[in-house]
Amino acid sequence: MKFLKNVISFLIPLFIVLFTFTLYSTITNIVDNYKKMIINDYAIVVVASTPLVEKNINSLDNIKVKKIQALSRKDIIHSFEKKLSKASLKLLKQKLPFFYKIYLNDYPTISQLDIIKQELQQISNIKRVETFSSDHSKIYALLLFNQKIISVLFLFLTIFAILILSKQISIWFFEHYKRITIIQYHGGTILYSAMPIIKVALLSSIIASLITIFFNINIKNNLCLILSPEVLSIVPDLNTIINIEYLQIISISFGISIISIVGILIKYNLSKMRK
Repeated sequence: MKFLKNVISFLIPLFIVLFTFTLYSTITNIVDNYKKMIINDYAIVVVASTPLVEKNINSLDNIKVKKIQALSRKDIIHSFEKKLSKASLKLLKQKLPFFYKIYLNDYPTISQLDIIKQELQQISNIKRVETFSSDHSKIYALLLFNQKIISVLFLFLTIFAILILSKQISIWFFEHYKRITIIQYHGGTILYSAMPIIKVALLSSIIASLITIFFNINIKNNLCLILSPEVLSIVPDLNTIINIEYLQIISISFGISIISIVGILIKYNLSKMRK
């Protein structure tokens, strides 16, 4: 009964941390997938009085250009042929500015877009810059906000779990002080003396990892019941990252337990040296 109680006391904080990590990992992958999806379609439209020099765009500090696509002036003029007279068309050909689509390597944040727009407007022949950022930026900003909240939550929960586990190990050392002293008196090391609690910690890590992986599999197999079709459209193919994520879950679980154990062993040795 005592053994089971120790396992549960380790298991609960580990599971909470691991489940938070899976949420963080999933949202991170959704954000990355959304960025890749929209960057292929997103472009900044530039209106210029004279043809753009690509070198001038690439020389700007805050713009990483994937490609610059010139919009056909002939197609634009052709669309007005039935609406304008010949004289008006002739004037349009003379006055019509040059239109370009600038595709970026990475999708910028709202603040980065403002900086990019300001830099483009400083080029003398550029008359107007349109970023069309409102819809995408709102969704992207919301995803980033959720990602940051969960990353901070994961960090605090990890620290909290280490403190909780360290406290449990300290209590175990206090309860088994006489036993540990006798073992050390007969030449046993502190590591050998702490082997029962180490086994509990490692067993709890295995169980917590398996439970988290089980929840992960069930959630991912039933995403259609949890998320709306709109959100599902930007969820990445989680099967492609499933093995890596599960290795990370196991590593974090064992890492927290080992850090807690090593910390208490070092603290115990230092206290013995002072005595």
